[in-house]
Amino acid sequence: MKPRRRLVIFSSLPMVGGHTTTTLKLCELIAPSFAQTFVIAKEIPGHGHSDAASRQLESTGVEVLPWVKGSRVGLLAKLLSQGRPEVFLSIGMRHLSPVLAVALRPRRSFYYHITHELSQQMRSQLEHYAKFFSRLVFLSPATWHLYGKKVQTSWALQPTALPHENSPIEQRPAGPIRLGFLGRLNEMKGLGALLDIIESTNSPCELHIAGTGELEPRIRELAAEADRPGRIVFHGAFQAPERADFLRRFFSRIDRLCAPSLDDREGIPNVILEALQCGVPVLTTPTGGMRSFALAELGPAPASAVRLVEPSGLQPAIMELVSSAPPDLPTRRNCLRYFEAFFSDAVLRSRWMKLLGGSET
Repeated sequence: MKPRRRLVIFSSLPMVGGHTTTTLKLCELIAPSFAQTFVIAKEIPGHGHSDAASRQLESTGVEVLPWVKGSRVGLLAKLLSQGRPEVFLSIGMRHLSPVLAVALRPRRSFYYHITHELSQQMRSQLEHYAKFFSRLVFLSPATWHLYGKKVQTSWALQPTALPHENSPIEQRPAGPIRLGFLGRLNEMKGLGALLDIIESTNSPCELHIAGTGELEPRIRELAAEADRPGRIVFHGAFQAPERADFLRRFFSRIDRLCAPSLDDREGIPNVILEALQCGVPVLTTPTGGMRSFALAELGPAPASAVRLVEPSGLQPAIMELVSSAPPDLPTRRNCLRYFEAFFSDAVLRSRWMKLLGGSET
């Protein structure tokens, strides 16, 4: 019988973004362990609200409560009508989180810091939040270690968006290497430098790109040019509910993922874990939460699965990839084994439930 406990999550459900992905997958993993799960959804200006994501949550029994003017008092009254919730989890929602933690009076409360940013201002804010929450939770071991304070803190990874399936890893056809990039199409993600390399190469190769951002016009222009050795293939963007199907198609068309982020505030991008789950090796930078791949908490990761390259060494590393053969079957299977050991649904559900139950340190 499902325990008579209630979970309240405070998040947002933008049209595209990590908040939606994390909220959907966390609810999938942990909501079945609670009698009732509520998601207080606040729309972030400029990011919109995904009605499709709300419907997806409600189809699984999760009740979505919009945080809008005129209904906030009624929302809190509804949540408190059955007593204090067992657990309150804020997914990176700053400013209002302490207010809700006080108003709801949960038995245990958690603030999930879903960025690697730890500026002095952010540290001061987190120290203030620690007065209102049972525990601060960081999105990667590297972020947790960098924060430095181990009392009333922990780390827990963001789950991936792909359903966990034991799909066979198949050998890819021979031919030119097919690289992939998925995410925000901007310079901070390292995409500009990646495009420069593909434009200048004389080696036959393909770069498959998906996402939205300011570099999209340049990508569309390059994709229209068919007479160059380095071919650009643009797959456009996607909505959160179709993410799983979109990603499976995308990863079936590439041999290696490039995630050359230059943003030191970034955590561990979901796309890296999703690539590993599909047997696709990753080239990335040791910036932000990606430093975790070099730590004992996550292996460290075998270089055949996740290769860490300093930003200064990206150009020769990518040039090497462009002229290399696609990864062999043992390499691809090793990516999946590494994923299953550290990032599978079972592993993440166990860590999250221990954490929310008060036994994880």
